[in-house]
Amino acid sequence: MSELLTLLKREWWEWRRVTFWTVGVFSFLLLLTLVPMNRLSQKIKSELVDKMLLNEMDLEELSQEKKDEITFSMSLTNENYNVDDFLNMGKLLSKEKQIIEEKLAESPMTIIKPYSYGILAGFSMIQLFVMFIGLFYFSDSLYKERSNDSTLYFRSLPVSDHWILFSKLKAGAVGIIGLTISMLSIYLVYSQLAIRIVSGEIWEVLSGTLSQINMIDLFFDLIVYQVIALIWMSPFILFLMLVSATVRNRPLIAGIGLPILFSITLQVIFGENAFVSEIVNIFVAIPTMINDQNLINSMEIVPGDGVDLFASFFGDLFSLRTLGSLVLSGLFYLATLKLYRKNIPTN
Repeated sequence: MSELLTLLKREWWEWRRVTFWTVGVFSFLLLLTLVPMNRLSQKIKSELVDKMLLNEMDLEELSQEKKDEITFSMSLTNENYNVDDFLNMGKLLSKEKQIIEEKLAESPMTIIKPYSYGILAGFSMIQLFVMFIGLFYFSDSLYKERSNDSTLYFRSLPVSDHWILFSKLKAGAVGIIGLTISMLSIYLVYSQLAIRIVSGEIWEVLSGTLSQINMIDLFFDLIVYQVIALIWMSPFILFLMLVSATVRNRPLIAGIGLPILFSITLQVIFGENAFVSEIVNIFVAIPTMINDQNLINSMEIVPGDGVDLFASFFGDLFSLRTLGSLVLSGLFYLATLKLYRKNIPTN
């Protein structure tokens, strides 16, 4: 076990700079969007204040008899206010805020649903980006050591080749999950900051409703989802490592280009092909899985209860697709181990 921990530290030292840069650039870009958002918010507030002052000046010039004839109908509350209430804007806004809070308490889904879809959309984009980084990691995992001849050094140590390959698989999986969850946490903080910047009053109204979302359960469900997604994609991941242990140059291009060319060839020669369909189904099944467990559309909650955005993913974990992915990954692993021990030179 100590050998595995040492190998994991080695992977961390090699890729920590990429991790920090990814999180740093992601956070910087999100914070950068808050600047125009704050300017727009200040502009809107300034225009509203100017309009309110103009309305007050116009109303003060009206006679009392004319004032009594003027009423204002509020779209959210459907209640009428006279001119004196309108002149006292602080009192009116406070009353509106109380009424909105009461209505949200009765029907919190009007806020929770769009916010939940925003979380889901942000998570999907983050996951695609992190998986793209993962392609570089797995395709370069063994090729880099072969190119600088460090493979011979590590194989001379009293460490099993299985531990070396397993450390790369584990480091890649933990890195993908950890980086995705870290960026999702930053995204959630950003979403709350954005609401606060647009209007502190809006955040005060929405915060009570949004606090009903079970964030701990959400993070746990997304971790399980990513574990399943990695298992289903493990044949492709092990294939990238096989390519990384074999090719003489450009492992990422070879790892992605060869399956595409092979699939196109089979499709042209045989037309509808079960092998090609199964490859496509692997990538289609992952977003389908999260859509099947999505509870956002069917939300029916009692005010004050916790809200779960996803159902359990454990049914997908213990499935035939998972078993088939593990068996196929095992075959790729044996081929990778055999070629890794050959230490094929690179250009």
